[in-house]
Amino acid sequence: MPHQRPLGDAMTRLTSLVAPPAGGGNTVDWDSLTERYPRGFSDDYKQFVRVYGQGVFDDFLSVCPPIQEVYPNDPRADVEGVTGDAELTAEEEEYDAPELLIGWGWTSEADLLCWRADSPDPNSWGTVIWCRHWAAPECWSHFDCGMVELLCRFAARDLPEHWSFELPYAGARFFHDRDIARFRRLKIKPWDAEPPADL
Repeated sequence: MPHQRPLGDAMTRLTSLVAPPAGGGNTVDWDSLTERYPRGFSDDYKQFVRVYGQGVFDDFLSVCPPIQEVYPNDPRADVEGVTGDAELTAEEEEYDAPELLIGWGWTSEADLLCWRADSPDPNSWGTVIWCRHWAAPECWSHFDCGMVELLCRFAARDLPEHWSFELPYAGARFFHDRDIARFRRLKIKPWDAEPPADL
């Protein structure tokens, strides 16, 4: 069974590294999703969706919701859509168990972030990264931690073997998709050195 930090520890660390959106995350009726997502979701993902919601870290790493709130007409922008991409990719890229992958995010480089659902308990799932520009089977990386802990490592720039990039600001930023859509309409660039004034 994968080792995982207690939920509170991981979320406390993430919120200390990256400010959540002022407007909060997404409101989700998890009980209504049982039929659509019979394997369920981990507690850290549910808390992340409530606190942060769907959105983007550093104009690079996107976390998707179970149900689209901002882009309802994009069938690939929720967990179901990313999971379909992950399963198809796994079949093409020599992954041992495509049916175990559940997608929860992607990057601007078209990498995929998933859970490996190898237990009936979602809180014991580890995480998987598929790096598009790596050759199989090295393109698949497994992490013995939950989603929020992996996001902590990303925000702390603790995954240099996977992603290394320079930003015009220190630390890490997250914006909810609704705010990114609003910034786009207002021609505001949220990833400049100075953050938008109307956060």
